[in-house]
Amino acid sequence: MPCGQFEANALYFAICTLSYNLFVMLREHLPDEFKKSRAKAVRLKIYAIAAKLIKHSRQYKLKLQKFNNVLLSQVIDSAWIR
Repeated sequence: MPCGQFEANALYFAICTLSYNLFVMLREHLPDEFKKSRAKAVRLKIYAIAAKLIKHSRQYKLKLQKFNNVLLSQVIDSAWIR
């Protein structure tokens, strides 16, 4: 248990449940190579993507490496199709 108080532990487990459910929803929209991946592998490959946010002429652009750009577009396309 992370804490000795019941309410704090209940909140901790509620946050863990929410994060797991969000992870499962994200994994559904990832390419097939990630379907059986664990949370740590997805975190290292998806969440740790290096990017640069650029603002120019009141527009924002997200610059990614080519591989990451393809992966991100697959995730977005999958999310919009469903």
